[in-house]
Amino acid sequence: MTPPLARDSLTVFVGGEEMPGFIVYGLFPRGSHRPQFPSDAWILADEVRDFTLIGEAWEVPRWDVPIAVWRTGAEFVAAVRTTFEALIAAGSRVAWIGAEGVPFCDAPQLFDVNCMSGGVLAWMTDDGAFGCPLEPDLPLIPVDDECLQMLRRHSVGLADVE
Repeated sequence: MTPPLARDSLTVFVGGEEMPGFIVYGLFPRGSHRPQFPSDAWILADEVRDFTLIGEAWEVPRWDVPIAVWRTGAEFVAAVRTTFEALIAAGSRVAWIGAEGVPFCDAPQLFDVNCMSGGVLAWMTDDGAFGCPLEPDLPLIPVDDECLQMLRRHSVGLADVE
């Protein structure tokens, strides 16, 4: 049996209704300026919904991004990069994509392979490193645990503080 395409697996909930989409996160120091989500990078089915998780030293804004039409190939990667660059420019140390049903853990387990293995689908760090194995027309392939460990090391001082 062929695994489903990412576009058929990625969903978010908007107004209690499940629809195609994904979740964008950013890891910010506590008290950071709230960034504006770059909605114009995407063809949206509805408004992007957001809320923020808050810890002692960190904030993780989360945006539920409902997709009307999936960009693919280079256009998809460019939209992901544009989205992440906006968050990094606003002060995020790490930006990443997840989805309903993939692992997510608050700090101090953020990016811990024992808690979040399989939970990051694309990422960017504030030093410009970028990875996007996510492609809507391919099966869902999360980043490997080695990449997750790198993101955890990059988040020292925020992700490891409760």
